[in-house]
This record gives sequence, structure tokens and C-alpha cells, in this order.
Amino acid sequence: MENIKTLFDLTKLPTKFFFLFSVLSGFILFAEETLLKKVHLEKLNDSNGWIIGLIFISTLGLVLVNFVMWLFKKITNRIEFFKIKKDYIKRLRNLDEYEKAVLREFYITQKSSIEVPMDDSTVVGLIRKKIIFVNQQFGNGFIMNGMDVAVSMSKYVEKNLKLEDINFKENMTEDEIHFIKSNRPKWTENYWR
Repeated sequence: MENIKTLFDLTKLPTKFFFLFSVLSGFILFAEETLLKKVHLEKLNDSNGWIIGLIFISTLGLVLVNFVMWLFKKITNRIEFFKIKKDYIKRLRNLDEYEKAVLREFYITQKSSIEVPMDDSTVVGLIRKKIIFVNQQFGNGFIMNGMDVAVSMSKYVEKNLKLEDINFKENMTEDEIHFIKSNRPKWTENYWR
């Protein structure tokens, strides 16, 4: 029973050890006699060839299984990543008017970080959707100013958010400016002077 436990403990070793054992045992098994004589291993194959063969087959099998598992995980992660990106873009294109108003504040104030009330339902929703995040100044902590907290847009949002997504344009008419002014969140200060 102890031998079986030891075998399962062996599988906890990193794959690089199995790869090394596979290469070494493969070298001993398949190298030419003259090369084996140069490294003084020619007799090892004669006396313990079956052990070396067993080591080669088992370690090569473990390396191949680990490679297939790694490849499968890599492909699965890639598919999941593209799915998340697609969902993220969909969220950005389907913001409600309140969410658009909060995100416009970054452009109105021309800041990468703004202070927002932590108890605002729209702000909380944007944080949950991972569109904005609370700035963390000290490790996992953050500073609050009363009930206000500093937030920033995620880099992915900054890269993919179009001005049209938040009803904003470069050169706006007076009516459009009036719409933006009258549809700002209640907690904002008057930046338009």
C-alpha cells in the first residue's frame, strides 16, 4: 500500500522533471553504442534496460498527458477570453442613460479618475459590470472622502468605449450641450462655466 501512495506522490512533481527523465531514458535507450561508450553508459542498457524502458514509457506518457491537458486548458481559456470580451463590448454598447451620464463625467472633467458617491446605484452597477473600478491606493484598501470614492474606467473600457456610446461628440451643437448639462448625475458639481 505504501508503494502505491509513493507512486501518486510522484505525479505531483512538475512536468519538467518527467520531461528530463523521458529525455535521459530515451537517450540511453536509443543512442548509438559509440556515443553511450563515450559517456560510460553502455553497460547500463544491458543490465537495466527494462527499467530504463519502463521509465521512458511512463515519463513520456505523463509528459504527453500534461501537454494535452495544458493545450486543452489554453484553448478553453482563449475561448472564454473572447467570450468575455464579446460580452464586455455588448455591455458597453447597451448602457442605460444613467450609466452613460456617469461615464460622460470622465470626458467632461477630462480626468482619468473621478469621485463618485459609493451609495449611488448606477455607480455600484458600473462597478459590478467591471466598467469602472475603485482606485486602490494602499494594497487592497481605498480612500473615501465622506461617502465619495475615487473611481476610474478600466483600460479595456477606455480603449473600446466610443463617444457615441455615451451620447457624446467632439463638436456638439448647443442643443446637444444643453442635453448633456441637463442629464448629468445629481451628485456632480457644476463643471460648465
